[in-house]
Amino acid sequence: MMYTSISMDEGKEMAQAAPVTQIIDTLDATVTKGRTRTSDILAAFGSAGIAPVLAVPALLVMSPLSGIPLFSTFCGFLILVIAVQGVMGRSELWLPGFVGNRVLPAKRTQDATHALRRIAYWLDRATRQRLTFLVKRPANRVLYLICAFFAAAIPILELVPLSSSIVGAGVALIAIGILARDGLFAIVGLATFPLVPVIPIFVVSRVAEAV
Repeated sequence: MMYTSISMDEGKEMAQAAPVTQIIDTLDATVTKGRTRTSDILAAFGSAGIAPVLAVPALLVMSPLSGIPLFSTFCGFLILVIAVQGVMGRSELWLPGFVGNRVLPAKRTQDATHALRRIAYWLDRATRQRLTFLVKRPANRVLYLICAFFAAAIPILELVPLSSSIVGAGVALIAIGILARDGLFAIVGLATFPLVPVIPIFVVSRVAEAV
């Protein structure tokens, strides 16, 4: 198939008390089904709106899976595709066929979700509704646009350890902020992006000194 289409409700959110843990639980449950495609995972979140769908690749790029060559680049492209459609306010998520059909390694993905679970518990305890005007329409469209911009840089940042994970952390915090209606989380997510060029600059300066 040339593309994958996933229906979603942009206005709907996971109204449960622990939305981040639910993302991890859903991801963990989905990858137990053997050969799990990216489209299968995202489809499990589709009806919950775009924020949890955006959080999935952002959280994965923060996990040990980022050590797989080109995995961060793949997640960056996935974040870009999802975020752009968030800006457009689409009710149906479109994925290129080569993205939707990408098979994730089940064992390593489950290991990654287990590693993320403690972070999820903390995030769920820390979030609450505040500064909601920052994460509702039309402001959330601006947040999606910023996520798309930094996601486009991940293929380059993958060459420098930890850089892509910083982008993933920022996108994840913004997505969780939108999902939990917590504007403070979105602000913290935005605050991480200025840190993105710090590591590459530091590495380049050290290499220059060595030469």
